[in-house]
Amino acid sequence: MTFLILIFTQVVDAQQIQQNVEGEKIVLFPNGVWEYFDKTNPTHLEIEKEIKRKQNASPQDILDEQTSKGGDEVLEEYENLLSLKEDKLALAEEMESDVKFSKILLEEEMEDLKNDENSTDEQYDRLKRQLKLVSALEKDAKKKTKKIKKELEKLKKQGKIVAEPKNKKSRKKNSRRSKKKNNQEKELQDLEYTYKEDGTFYLASKNFTKYSMKDDVMYNPPAKDCNLVFDGLDEFMGKKRKDVSRDVLFTFTDDDMSRYMKADDYISCEGNLTQIKGGVLLLNLFITVNTTDAQRAFGGLTKGNSFTVKMINGESVNLINNQSDNGVYDPLRKQHTFTGQFRINSGQEKTLKKSEVDVVRIIWDTGYEDYEVYNLDFFVNQFKCLK
Repeated sequence: MTFLILIFTQVVDAQQIQQNVEGEKIVLFPNGVWEYFDKTNPTHLEIEKEIKRKQNASPQDILDEQTSKGGDEVLEEYENLLSLKEDKLALAEEMESDVKFSKILLEEEMEDLKNDENSTDEQYDRLKRQLKLVSALEKDAKKKTKKIKKELEKLKKQGKIVAEPKNKKSRKKNSRRSKKKNNQEKELQDLEYTYKEDGTFYLASKNFTKYSMKDDVMYNPPAKDCNLVFDGLDEFMGKKRKDVSRDVLFTFTDDDMSRYMKADDYISCEGNLTQIKGGVLLLNLFITVNTTDAQRAFGGLTKGNSFTVKMINGESVNLINNQSDNGVYDPLRKQHTFTGQFRINSGQEKTLKKSEVDVVRIIWDTGYEDYEVYNLDFFVNQFKCLK
C-alpha cells in the first residue's frame, strides 16, 4: 500500500505518526514496518502523547529540558535561539518604524486637507479610513514588538544558566575555538596590511564606511524629541519645577466596542513627570473615557488607591494616588477625563528607569482594570527629559 502524508509527519525516537490517502492514522517504525493507530494500544498512545508534548513545547521549553545535560551542544543551541530571536526583534522594530512613518505622512496629509478650501468630504473620509487602518497596524506592530522583547528577556535570563562551560571537554573545545578565531583575525590583519601596500585600494577604501547596525536608524531609531512644558520657579511653592510634556501611556478599546468607536479609543491615558526641587518626583495621569456614563462605569480615582506598573523584566512598582478625582465631563466631545497624581520615591525611580513597561493596573472606585502598554519606553523617555 502506498502512503501519502496529507496532514502531518512527527518523529519521536525515529517513530512516526502519519496519515494515508484514506485519512487513516498509522504508526510507522524505523525498519519500515507500520501498524494502524490503535487507541487501546499503550505504545501508540505514548508515542502520540510525546509527539503532542514536543509539538506544543516552545524552543525555550526544549532548551530548559536540555540545559541540565550540559555541554557545548546546549550552549550552541542557546546561542542559535538568541540570534534568531534578536533577528526577529529587529524585523519587528523595523516594521513598527515603517508603520509609524506611514502614519506621520497620513497625519500631515490630513492636516493639509483640512486647510485646503477645495478639498471634498469624499477625500477626507478616504483619508480618515486610511488613518484608522494604519493606526490599527501600528497597534499590532507595537504588540508584536513587545511580545518578542518579553521572549528575548526571558531567553537572556536563561542564558545565565547555559553560558558557562560545564566540563573540561567544553573548556578545551572553547579554547580551540578561541585559538582558531585569533588565527583568523591575524590572517585578516595580514590581509589588511597587504591591501595597504596597494595605494589604489587604500585610497578607494577610504571613501567607504563600515556598516554598523548600531548606527542604523531602522534598528536603532533616534531618541524621541524631548520637550519641557515648564522649567522655572513654581509661584505657589517658591521652588524650581520641571514638567515634561505629556505622552500617551496606553490606549484601550474592547473588541466588542471597536466597531462603535470609529477612529477613537474607548480609553486613552496620557501622562507626564513633574520634578520639584527638594527630591519630589510625581507622575501625572490624564485618563480619558469616551462615553457619557464613565462615572457610572468607573466611579473615579480615590486618594490612597494604587497604580501598579509591571515591567517587562518582571519587576513591579506600586504608586499611591495623592488626590481624589471624580472626573470632568466634556459635553461637546462626550467624554470624561480623570486625573491622578502619584509620588515616585528613589527606589521606584531606579526600577522605572532601567526597564520597559509591560502592563499597568488602575484601581478605580468600581474595581481594578489591567491595561496593556505599547509605549514601552514611556518612563525611559520621560526621565531622560528631566536630566
